[in-house]
Amino acid sequence: MSFYRLKQYGFTLIELVVVIIILAILAIIALPKFINLSQDAHVSNVKGTGGAFSSGIGLAHVKWAAMGNSGPADNLQIYENAGVNGQLDMNLWGYPAQNYPPFESSPRLNNSADCISVWKTILQDAPSVSTSASPETSLYRATYINPDQCRYYYNQLSTLSIYYDSRNGQVITDSDPNN
Repeated sequence: MSFYRLKQYGFTLIELVVVIIILAILAIIALPKFINLSQDAHVSNVKGTGGAFSSGIGLAHVKWAAMGNSGPADNLQIYENAGVNGQLDMNLWGYPAQNYPPFESSPRLNNSADCISVWKTILQDAPSVSTSASPETSLYRATYINPDQCRYYYNQLSTLSIYYDSRNGQVITDSDPNN
């Protein structure tokens, strides 16, 4: 009779427990990083939209100045081949105030509808905007701030917003989700 033992292959219970504990520790460390990816995506979305909005405001102001304007301008064609949808009424400082075809001698940004019209005209393929805070209704909620200012809140994460001051063309993207 031969006295050799057959070698068994496999893991002991203690080895399995150690592996499970190591995997649990890795999951605890990595999980918060993956959870923040969604929030980071929202922040990036708002930053990108805010940058595009700021560039559009600057473009409209340059177009107003290049056409020799020095005061209010009604129905200024900012985007060619866009018809009425590419026109803006510029306020006395030369910044977008609204998009309404009827003549207005001194256009001002003075309500949420004006904020929405500027948003939709400046951003030709604009993210949806309304006065509703519901993410199912629109991506952004437009609010009017007296005088001549708007804030566009990101409905997915309402601490993120884009601020617009039509008195000086300033656009500020508030991208701190912990605000």
